[in-house]
Amino acid sequence: MLPSAIQHFAEANNFTPTEELPPGYCSRIFTDGPRILKYPFQGEEKTSGAYAALELQTINGPQIFAHHPETGSLIMERIPGNENLLSKSYQQNPHFPSPSDEPLFVELALKMRNLPTKNCIDLAEVYSNPPEITKRLLATTIQKTFLHGDLHHENILFDPRTSLYRPIDPKGLVGDPNFECVAFLRNPIESIPTHPDLYNFTITRIERLAKALNLTHFRIAAWLYTDRFCNLQDDPVNVRWLSIQPVFEKVMEHFQP
Repeated sequence: MLPSAIQHFAEANNFTPTEELPPGYCSRIFTDGPRILKYPFQGEEKTSGAYAALELQTINGPQIFAHHPETGSLIMERIPGNENLLSKSYQQNPHFPSPSDEPLFVELALKMRNLPTKNCIDLAEVYSNPPEITKRLLATTIQKTFLHGDLHHENILFDPRTSLYRPIDPKGLVGDPNFECVAFLRNPIESIPTHPDLYNFTITRIERLAKALNLTHFRIAAWLYTDRFCNLQDDPVNVRWLSIQPVFEKVMEHFQP
């Protein structure tokens, strides 16, 4: 069941998988009951993500029992229940995220700013062939901070044992703190593109997040545009994102200084 690259790592830590859970976008997930073994197969989770997960423990991320630097694999605490911030949000609105989700995101984003950035990947290395606005954002970043890099609803899990929400699956980036809002704003990816008024919906979300996090409206919007622009370069036939990229561009123009 386990890939050969991590069999010895699992054996050395007495991890005998009983089940393979549904995979994430970048990782395969195995469990032995109380623990999970996360085996990354692409993206930052193979490198900086594992080191960032070690740092996340200090702000209530899952406890890490063992780290395999060669593959980025982790053996960690399993958070029971399979409930995340998206589950909570959809209890209030079956289609789109609610403003009541934002305080939890804000609380975590503020805590992460103070985490160490050793072993993190600089934002300048994340996007290939970025648009001109991205180059300006990078050149004018005054302060670089730790970034989870993928802090959206499904990466904020509810722990029924403590009734707390806990962050998981960081990419481990370092750069402009305005970037941290991007994943939250473009998620849930299945429903956001179908919002009947995505333009105004996104503007009001950015206004609230910028105020709560003491960030810059335009820079948040410009990073959101950058993220989808570069995503479409990598996946030019993605109909979902093709439909909303013009909206995110107009949002950026709305906040243009």
